[in-house]
Amino acid sequence: MTVGIYLLLAVVFFLQRGGAYIAPIRDFVAVPTLFAAIATAVKFRNGGKMIPLALFASAAGDWAGAEGNFIMQVAFFAVAHLFYISDFSPRIKRFERGKVACATLFTIGMLCFLGYVMTHIESNMEFYAVWIYGIIIASMGVTAFLQARARRALYVIAAVLFIFSDSLIAYGRFVEPISNGNTWVMTTYYAAQGLFMYLMLRRSSAAE
Repeated sequence: MTVGIYLLLAVVFFLQRGGAYIAPIRDFVAVPTLFAAIATAVKFRNGGKMIPLALFASAAGDWAGAEGNFIMQVAFFAVAHLFYISDFSPRIKRFERGKVACATLFTIGMLCFLGYVMTHIESNMEFYAVWIYGIIIASMGVTAFLQARARRALYVIAAVLFIFSDSLIAYGRFVEPISNGNTWVMTTYYAAQGLFMYLMLRRSSAAE
């Protein structure tokens, strides 16, 4: 039921953005993620508080983006990733070879992409903001790969989707526009946050 409502809100976002059936509402972009944050906050006693806090920070980032404040958007999303890192890190019990290999390949790919994007950034403030943010999101991806918990593969998928969405934003803003870029950004972003919400709702004291 909760996941269904979230999906419905995401669909409403795309419909109102197009303006075909629903009048556009600038800040509606934050509503699906805010709903996910509230829905998971109710379950924090069983699953911890880091994912609900990450979703609240993400909703704030959505709002900042809708308001056109890129630096504030980056700051809120950075906080969200730090909360995800705080959720994943305690679950890193040992460094298994397969996990380390995947995390290493992911890190190399992230650093190459980040370095390429940064060669196109002219503003000093945005340069340092993107650099710091890139290190944070790469760390989130690494901890998602290395953690040991139930449904780890789904956490990895959610983390990669979130990072892919962020990467599309950076590429489209600093390198060159992407065809249907905003649709790709929001589809992967909502998929990531929805999956994090689902995983949080599935948690139980016995399993986690």
